[in-house]
Amino acid sequence: MTTNDNTLKTIGFIYQAYIGLIKCLELRPGERVIMEHLGDVTKISISSVSQQIEVKHHFEDATLTDRSLEIWNTVWNWYNNSKQYSGNYEFILFTTSKLSQKSMFSHWATMNAEQRYLAFKRIGEIFKKNEQQFRQTYNKIFSPKHDPEKLKSILSRFKILSEQQTIKTIIDQYYETTFRFLEDKQRMEEFVSSMVGHLLTIPIKHQKWEVTYDVFNNLFGEYAKRFVGSSETPMQLQFEFYEPTPSEHQSLIKKHFVSEIQRIDLTDEVTDAINDYCRASKTIISFFETNIVKSKDLKDYRSQLHKTLVTHKKLSIINCKNDLTKILTESQKLYFGSMSLEARQINGISNNRDFFQRGVIHGMVDDKELTWHIGDN
Repeated sequence: MTTNDNTLKTIGFIYQAYIGLIKCLELRPGERVIMEHLGDVTKISISSVSQQIEVKHHFEDATLTDRSLEIWNTVWNWYNNSKQYSGNYEFILFTTSKLSQKSMFSHWATMNAEQRYLAFKRIGEIFKKNEQQFRQTYNKIFSPKHDPEKLKSILSRFKILSEQQTIKTIIDQYYETTFRFLEDKQRMEEFVSSMVGHLLTIPIKHQKWEVTYDVFNNLFGEYAKRFVGSSETPMQLQFEFYEPTPSEHQSLIKKHFVSEIQRIDLTDEVTDAINDYCRASKTIISFFETNIVKSKDLKDYRSQLHKTLVTHKKLSIINCKNDLTKILTESQKLYFGSMSLEARQINGISNNRDFFQRGVIHGMVDDKELTWHIGDN
């Protein structure tokens, strides 16, 4: 299963969910965390400072400069929607990007509101070549209707948390405190991964992502019971009922595993196959690829499953060896038989699901490790 734009978006959203989890760990009575409403992650507090957090995740090394759109578009969104942030808010850009030491923003923490405003405005007073995107955002902020006091209010509370490189380094800071009861870091990573998996299901069940202090405390306690004294980790099931977006479907329908299904005249099965492939791919990204041990367990599971399918195909070939008219029928039987196989156990995982196994099988076909047509060698 190769990386594509949808995979990158999925990983970006999972990274965002981890930040949401961190904010949930910080909740006090009466507080709540919301995602994808006022912004990426919002922590609402009545008695303390609320936080509006924009999360930016990059696979490649990225550097923030004075004209980085990552900064300017974020400030524009806050400035343009300032009416939504009633109360005492702190505005945070949480990013994996590195902050250039040559940038004005490297001295941001030492400036007062007036100094920040003047320095921010001064950046765009010099015109440069190839600055179309920056200039568009700059002009939107400093338009004829520009409100200096409103922008100063935003900038005075604006903080950049740069070089937030990995989820592991973020979570490790809680190892000696919040997750001390789990006794080792591997169990902590599995516990956190499962918690994030559950949090990702919230929009599917409730049409919005919102967690209160009481709800999170109950959820934390429930998952803690599953991990204490157990040697197996529950599989994350946040994508079990995920429906691919139209753009995802458009991309996946061009995949090799789809053409293999069409090749044996089972076009009616394509939609279900795409759903399973998409759900399994997202589960692998969120649950297995971030954990070295689980990644190896998945590789072993995939290898054994492949051997079973190859054996079944050999039997199908024997069944039509002397009658070539059976090839299509036997190919279809092979497909349906493979799809109906009981989900086999994955080492260290307590609850493998049929959708996941079917999706993994489609992944094998897509990687050309297997074909459905009995006439192939």
